Amino acid sequence: MLTVHDLSTVNAILNAVSAVLLIIGYLFIRRRRWKAHRAFMLAAFVVSTLFLISYLVYHANVGSVPYQGQGIWRVVYFAILISHVVLAAAIVPLAL
Repeated sequence: MLTVHDLSTVNAILNAVSAVLLIIGYLFIRRRRWKAHRAFMLAAFVVSTLFLISYLVYHANVGSVPYQGQGIWRVVYFAILISHVVLAAAIVPLAL
């Protein structure tokens, strides 16, 4: 049985699976295999939707988790976080 704290691992796995599906879908479209491309894009969309649900459930239960790192890693973390948030918001209309 999964606990809420296991969802961070589930989220990472779902993100990795989605990335692999997107890469495979890209390779199929480059080879002009439209049906296979579409299947992998739909699968990536479903896995990404499951990620979003899992992510929201996790943060609804755990709340905000502050970053504990210091020094240059803190700067790197927040640079990645800020760009991630902006890109995540921008992708919503593109995905739909």
